Amino acid sequence: MKIGINIKLAIIAGIINCIAWFAFSKSLGYYSISIEQYRYYVTLFLLLSGIFISVFIERKKNEGAIEFKDALKTGILYAITLGLMLAIFNYIYYKYMAVDAIDYFIGEARKLMEAEKLKEKEILAYLDTLKSYFGSFRMFMSTLIMGVIISLLLGAILRKKKSNTQTGN
Repeated sequence: MKIGINIKLAIIAGIINCIAWFAFSKSLGYYSISIEQYRYYVTLFLLLSGIFISVFIERKKNEGAIEFKDALKTGILYAITLGLMLAIFNYIYYKYMAVDAIDYFIGEARKLMEAEKLKEKEILAYLDTLKSYFGSFRMFMSTLIMGVIISLLLGAILRKKKSNTQTGN
């Protein structure tokens, strides 16, 4: 089975994203919530550039032509692969590398909310939301949704039908 260029690029992008995520964690400390912000910027950049490059390469392979559905498929495969890699690394990161980081973030949020004199029911509801924020499935879905949106836009922009001379008609 031949692995497509979009999957190879997504694997490379996933490795780059995980290394960047780990480097941000090391430099900022594992207990900095801003790590998530930088990781999202890197992910968005890798989605934009990776899907663009994947669609462009597929278009070049097809003699400068690509249909919208093929561009969309290429982008979605890239996003799925990247999302899976990030979800797996997210699980490894919070399970083995920064084991108590989520508890730390939740503890800090609880302190802030208690200082604001919020009711216990409101605090618990917010903390449940905060816990789900760090979930691997959430990361996969957000990457996939962004990938689909980017694929739709780039598919519409980069699509080009084969001319009659290319199809032999």
